[in-house]
Order: sequence, then structure tokens, then C-alpha cells
Amino acid sequence: METRTPPSRKRSSRRGHHADEPISALSMRELGKLTVEQVSGIDHPVPVTSNGRPVAWLVPMSPSERRRAEMIAEGTLEPRRREDLTAWSPEPPSASDENESILSELLLAMREQERT
Repeated sequence: METRTPPSRKRSSRRGHHADEPISALSMRELGKLTVEQVSGIDHPVPVTSNGRPVAWLVPMSPSERRRAEMIAEGTLEPRRREDLTAWSPEPPSASDENESILSELLLAMREQERT
């Protein structure tokens, strides 16, 4: 004899994501089940949740970011490394920077006079 669960007590199944349906949020479990085509078809930032709480964003790459990543993967572009920044030093202050500092001091003095 088969027992049936009353309609009010049936477990609701989670709705799958279809290509024609916009994704508003993804659980960690759902994210792991997406195909490459589904992920690459996402055209807007989507929150990723764990137990209903947001933990990350899935953000699509811009066309230029995607092309850059492809070129790095192909080996036709070598990404810059942080070590390249060791030779960098800031430029010395220019005369305009000194003028801005003088103007800032004058403005502060004028505001102080207005308060008194």
C-alpha cells in the first residue's frame, strides 16, 4: 500500500535556472552545477549565497577583460608582476602642488575668520 503525502506537506523542489530565465541569486550548490555556457551567459552581477546569506558576487568579465584573460592563457600576453613596481618612485612635488597647499591654508584661515 502506497502512502501519499498531502499536497500541503509535499517538499518543494528548488527551481532550476534556465537559459531564458534571468538569475537573481545563486546558492553555492547551484553555482557548482552550472555549465560553462550558463556561467558565460551571465550578463549582470549575481549574489552567491550560503544558507540564504550572501557570501560573494559572481561578476561577468567585460569584453576587454575576457580578451586579456584569453591572451594570458594562450601565452601571447605576459601579465605585469608586482615586482615591476620596485623601481617606481613618486614624482617630486611640482610648483602647482605648492600653490595648492598655500591656497588650502588661505581657505582654512578665511573659514576660521568667518567663524569668529
